Amino acid sequence: MVGLFCLSALFFGGKSVLLQFNITIAPALVGIAVLFVALLLLMRVPIAISKAADPLLGNMSLFFIPAIVAIVNYIDLILAYPLALFLSIVVSTLLSLAITAWLSQRLMHMLTPKDVNTAQPPNKAP
Repeated sequence: MVGLFCLSALFFGGKSVLLQFNITIAPALVGIAVLFVALLLLMRVPIAISKAADPLLGNMSLFFIPAIVAIVNYIDLILAYPLALFLSIVVSTLLSLAITAWLSQRLMHMLTPKDVNTAQPPNKAP
């Protein structure tokens, strides 16, 4: 219950900051950024936050339903610019895949020992 309160407080705190300064981005982004910085400073995930986040992450696909249903509101725009929409989806997907692959390779290279290939295989019993 405490973790859910903390996550909700981050969301509504972000929403109040955005309303006060008249900024038009999603309040959840501000809450996620504050949560990210807090977790970096703590260098661990508190148990209360973990217990609150697990059910939300387990049902993450349900959060996409409103966005998918809202596509119906933009059907005229989709029909007017199908090529631009297709190209933007393909380019952004390929770009995000490339950046993710590059970043994961860099991070994995930093985490693995440099002399992995020098290890001897275990002896097999006859």
